[in-house]
Amino acid sequence: MSDYTVPTIGFAVAVVRNKEGKYLAVLETDDRGWWLPAGKVDRGEDSFPKAAIRETKEEAGIDVAIKGILRIERTPHGNFARMRVIYYCEPIDDHQPSVADEESVLARWVTIEEYRQLGLREGLRSSELLDWGQYLDNGGIIYPTSIFTWENAPLPKKQ
Repeated sequence: MSDYTVPTIGFAVAVVRNKEGKYLAVLETDDRGWWLPAGKVDRGEDSFPKAAIRETKEEAGIDVAIKGILRIERTPHGNFARMRVIYYCEPIDDHQPSVADEESVLARWVTIEEYRQLGLREGLRSSELLDWGQYLDNGGIIYPTSIFTWENAPLPKKQ
């Protein structure tokens, strides 16, 4: 067995849906198009959930609570790997105004159809919001956050 390890870069992605069933979309700078709040887990940041919460606050000005996990991905890229954790989140305050930062031009709440129209007018960085929105709107599974723990974390208590 080899003792070679591949460096991994972590990314957190937030799929945020409010009580009206609308999703948070962010128009990124540099003509990258509309997407979800997302970004790298910063050096020294000790968890993916903190990165998802931070990125959503930075890119959209919205405070969120993580309600579950939609997917965990690990993709090799030559001499490193990318790991993404895609979270399902809800806003803490449905009336909090969105505010863009230096990585985003605008943030807004949209239906899936409105997001599709934004893509036709201004471009999408990715269709992920369409895919996850349809998945959630059709009753897709949201996994509990307890399935993703750090080494030596205590086991979940029996309910």
